[in-house]
Amino acid sequence: MPTLRVSIFTMALLCAHASVGAATATKPTELARVAILEFQDNTGQKTYGWVKTSLPDAINSSMKDQFEFQRAEVAGAAKSAEKSRVSAGEVDSQNVSVFAEQQGLDIVIFGNFSYETKTRKAVFTAEVYHHKGKRVIGTVVQQSKLNNDVFGTIDTISKKIVEHIYRFSLDLTEQQVVAKTEQSVRLLVLVPTWTNDAQKKAAVNELEVQKKELRKKYPAEFLTIFEFFKVKKTPAADQQQIEGFAKSRNDAAISDWLKAQKVTNAMIVFVSDNKVSLRPVVEGNSKPPVTYAVTASAAEKAGTIDAAVTASGMGVNLQKTTLKKDPGIRDRFSLAGGMFLLAPIGTGSDKMSAAPGLEIQALYRAVNLWAFQLGAAGSLHGSMQKSYLSTGDEDFNLQHYTALAGPALIVPMPFYRSLEVQVLLLGGAAYSHLEKFKYVDTPLTFSGVNAAVSAQTEVRWHILLGVFVGAGASYHRIFYSGTDMSYLNTSLRAGYRF
Repeated sequence: MPTLRVSIFTMALLCAHASVGAATATKPTELARVAILEFQDNTGQKTYGWVKTSLPDAINSSMKDQFEFQRAEVAGAAKSAEKSRVSAGEVDSQNVSVFAEQQGLDIVIFGNFSYETKTRKAVFTAEVYHHKGKRVIGTVVQQSKLNNDVFGTIDTISKKIVEHIYRFSLDLTEQQVVAKTEQSVRLLVLVPTWTNDAQKKAAVNELEVQKKELRKKYPAEFLTIFEFFKVKKTPAADQQQIEGFAKSRNDAAISDWLKAQKVTNAMIVFVSDNKVSLRPVVEGNSKPPVTYAVTASAAEKAGTIDAAVTASGMGVNLQKTTLKKDPGIRDRFSLAGGMFLLAPIGTGSDKMSAAPGLEIQALYRAVNLWAFQLGAAGSLHGSMQKSYLSTGDEDFNLQHYTALAGPALIVPMPFYRSLEVQVLLLGGAAYSHLEKFKYVDTPLTFSGVNAAVSAQTEVRWHILLGVFVGAGASYHRIFYSGTDMSYLNTSLRAGYRF
């Protein structure tokens, strides 16, 4: 590293893994119990026994980087004939439900590996079973030579298992899973500066204070910037460029560089003779800095560091994702708007024209039962119909304004949760306004409120993150006195889920 005549700087960074919620706020009894079983060795060769024992620990390590959960040790209990009819070594897709029930497990990860003599490669198959869902929620199949390449394969298997758990345990779409894996690293960059040995020593001490206080609260791995350069294999030219940014205190340039490294949350810390300035950076955007005196007490420093992390909103992202017994629901509320075509059926409907209308729908998801979700929906509809006499003359206009609410059943597709089917049973009231034209000198008007019911179904596709489109059909009945007329609707909607 080059010597600087005016100032010398050092950097360090904090690497923490992505999360969705503070694990510290979750009771141990609420955490999911996860069993990672030894994989069945179907190679028929004893020399590959080490793979069988290495897989569970590698998968556990990968999951621990992402999730907060309880790893269940089931080997002893499972092999006890008095306690279980199914041993850990006999678990497969057919009896995994029985095994999970017997052992009190929420998630079971199991699988096997075999050897293909034709390709001279091992084939690994891993399956992820969730007991609340009563099904296997993901399968991973990878091939590898049984040499040093197998470690990379094990890492790939672990990452794909994590993706399946993200998708189903947190109710994420495919796009959100990709975003989650890309955001798996959080960096907190500390950039002290000094002009003499005494200031250098003080700066390094402050760096250690930052690490110490952050470790107390956040489950994170700490690296120096130089270690990070090695991990990322950062070119020497880039390293010198970052050094230049630090010397000139170019926060914006440092933030842009961190963002390019997929560092979603960062903290740039400048240390001068008498103060330490902390500037949070979230999603590449600098937040207002906070400062404390170099001579401040340990409690004051701790409070300022925590304030910087909390106020910037990055604190929650430094926690691991909490895997709970019950699957969660992402983005519970959605709002949609669209158009529909109303076609009357029943007595006298041949004289009524089909009519377009506008609608707004709100949906709230309350319970996730894996195979389906339960919630509540409400909608507002407005339309205008025309009626004609046999002569072709206009008879009357009828306007509807309907408000409905009721329970909703949402069924996400098992292996593509971006696509779902919704069924709604709604009840409410309709305000109607009638204008009668024929047989009178001036139009007659009638207005009233009547009970209304509706049965609706929709196929909804989440295109990107919270944006969705949908196509649906529904049956509406407005209880007008003396008629059984009702309506069939077809609709197109678009909206946002948040």
